[in-house]
Amino acid sequence: MLDLVVTTLDELISLQKQLIRYAERKQTVLIERKVDELTELVKEESKLIKQLGELEDERQQLMADVLNEHPGLTFSEFTDQISDEKVKKELHSQLKTLQMLLTELQAKNKVNEKILEDSMSFVQHMITQVTKSKQQHFNYQSPVGQQKAQINNQGFFDTRA
Repeated sequence: MLDLVVTTLDELISLQKQLIRYAERKQTVLIERKVDELTELVKEESKLIKQLGELEDERQQLMADVLNEHPGLTFSEFTDQISDEKVKKELHSQLKTLQMLLTELQAKNKVNEKILEDSMSFVQHMITQVTKSKQQHFNYQSPVGQQKAQINNQGFFDTRA
């Protein structure tokens, strides 16, 4: 049973490392504004997340089975009571590694989220500037002409083709 837990944790660690690599690549793609490549990365990342969810369900089931055999103990308490020092150290090491990887992935995702928000803000700013410039008149007009222009003032994206 413990061998299955160790194997599952190894697979989770491997998937977390892959997700971190995807997050790093996503950061580069976001900065370079390569939308098509970002779309492909998100598709691949979605597959990994699905695998991660399935593995996490498997891990939770294994943990529940182990703890059912030892009622009243948490998993940490259970691992402390394992007589095989090699397995005990390996489990502690894997859990610590998973925590570190998860923290690293969360940090990278926050950076990517900030980059994405900044990009969206920039796009919104550019749209605003384009619509404003269409509305502004850069040459002299008589005050009567300005009143008519203000009445018929349509934005760049409000006009029909």
